[in-house]
Amino acid sequence: MWLSKKFGRADKDFSEIGAVSVGGNAVIKTASTIQSEEVRNYAPYGYSAYAPDGEEILLINSAGGTAGAGTKMKNERLSTGEISITSIGNAKIMLKNNGDAEINGFVFTKDGKIRNQKGEVVFDS
Repeated sequence: MWLSKKFGRADKDFSEIGAVSVGGNAVIKTASTIQSEEVRNYAPYGYSAYAPDGEEILLINSAGGTAGAGTKMKNERLSTGEISITSIGNAKIMLKNNGDAEINGFVFTKDGKIRNQKGEVVFDS
């Protein structure tokens, strides 16, 4: 009984919050309770991002090493089911729950219209 408890105990947490110390795409360096040099950075399929220095990141410890599970989301005013992608330079894409896509203030409606920031139709298919 004592042996099963002793060997079944994890010596470290499975996850922790850290900060990106040297940004990158697939591999980054982080600082948390320990410095991690070769953190593999993961994202949903098809997404790629360069994690900037200082960004808060969720670190997952595994048998294969430390993995970055993603950076902390920004506090955006999104409705259920909406997606926002923003670059460090403030380029922005929003996929709205009504089927519209907004790119840097221009709205591409699901019925083929393009509206400017004033809401005026600038293209109608």
